[in-house]
Amino acid sequence: MVSIIIPVVNEENHLKKLLPLLVNSEAKEVIVVDGGSNDNSKLIAKELGAKVIDSPKSRAKQMNAGAKAAVENILYFVHADSIPPSSFHEDIKTHQDKNIPFGCFRSLFDTKNWFLRINSYFSRYKGMMFRGGGQTLWITKEFFQELNGYDESLKLMEEYDFIKRASQKADYKVIQKDVLVSTRTYDENGNFKTQFIYGLIMFGFFRGIDQDKLIKFGKRWLK
Repeated sequence: MVSIIIPVVNEENHLKKLLPLLVNSEAKEVIVVDGGSNDNSKLIAKELGAKVIDSPKSRAKQMNAGAKAAVENILYFVHADSIPPSSFHEDIKTHQDKNIPFGCFRSLFDTKNWFLRINSYFSRYKGMMFRGGGQTLWITKEFFQELNGYDESLKLMEEYDFIKRASQKADYKVIQKDVLVSTRTYDENGNFKTQFIYGLIMFGFFRGIDQDKLIKFGKRWLK
């Protein structure tokens, strides 16, 4: 029914926590797409029961490679540092049965910080400014292929671009259950600063500013 696709580069610690939850779920297939890790990500993924494939380092390319290798009719893209709700398989099946071709969950930052909790609250609503890859994304394989997958020319914001293109062709569902999302970037850089920089990068992306300039800007201000 569901093929789970996880793009990784050096995510051994998060895979140790995430994979046991997914491999032991009702999902038929868990695919870890490695983009050139130099830690034990591949070894750990294999030991924990995932299928491991290699891909050039690029989230768009990695997710497309996973989709190409998947055998099930629903693709579920999960970040290594996100933890889906335990009922994710049944939730996806229920909503897909209603002929909704794609959707996501709410996100809940793994913290009691009020700023990030408010940030999480708005993920229950539709709209590009409330979306994020950490919320996980499920989509029928047929619709994914119709959209030609993720745009591999993109070096950032590939998930926002994909959701934007998908939502122009079909409605989607935000399932009202939480994906637990890591706060590691916020912890390292500060909550307000991180959110502000992310907002500027998103604004610049949709205004057509050169990707390399946006990446350079992000690396300058965020660790």
